[in-house]
Amino acid sequence: MSPAASKALDTLASEGDTDTHARDAASGIVEFAARENSVELNVGVAAGDPRLMVVAARSSGGSDEKEQRVLERFCSIIVGKPLQEGADHGAIYAAASLPMDCAPVLGVRTPRNAGPAFALAERLIRKIHVAAVRQSGVTRRDNTWYARPGAAWLAQTEAQQAAAIKPLLIDVLSVYGLTADDAWISQIERGRRVTVAFGDTVSYAIKPELMLALERRLRRDTGAPLEVFLQDKKDANAIRRL
Repeated sequence: MSPAASKALDTLASEGDTDTHARDAASGIVEFAARENSVELNVGVAAGDPRLMVVAARSSGGSDEKEQRVLERFCSIIVGKPLQEGADHGAIYAAASLPMDCAPVLGVRTPRNAGPAFALAERLIRKIHVAAVRQSGVTRRDNTWYARPGAAWLAQTEAQQAAAIKPLLIDVLSVYGLTADDAWISQIERGRRVTVAFGDTVSYAIKPELMLALERRLRRDTGAPLEVFLQDKKDANAIRRL
């Protein structure tokens, strides 16, 4: 966070409003805040940017260490993203990055079932998004944000990226009682699309769960927004092994 952005948010936090509010800052940042009980989320977006790009975010007043940790991680995640992306997916990203702070879930994890702190983060940012849209007059609702891997990751060759991913794949397989012979990387496209092939002994029923676990692990350990895809059976005769 830049000094100007930090100072602007300090000023906003001290104003003490109990509902979402906004103020134009001389620094070129439009500031918003939302409060629920003792917790306040302060967000600064770039003035005049139709994407409402988040340039600064901070929280205060968490009721315990877990809530503070979740809110701090949430703030670090939404900076550099459009406000709508933060409202749509910010709490989901925070839950994925803090699995130890999430409640056990059977099925798809959401901010609502991950725990109260994640649900709180989502409520606060959505209050801010509503206020920002109202003030800016932005009417377009579809979310076209698509995160890209960092320059350092994209600068690597496909072989180098595969070398970084392989140990993570093997580790995930071991959790399911599988080995490196049961699944392998066949292709990495555009630095983010990872195609995985499975051996014939791997049950189809377990593949979706395994691929989701692998995608979460890759994103966590590489820091890149990688996506995992299943090798199409029709291409089985030409499967590569990276």
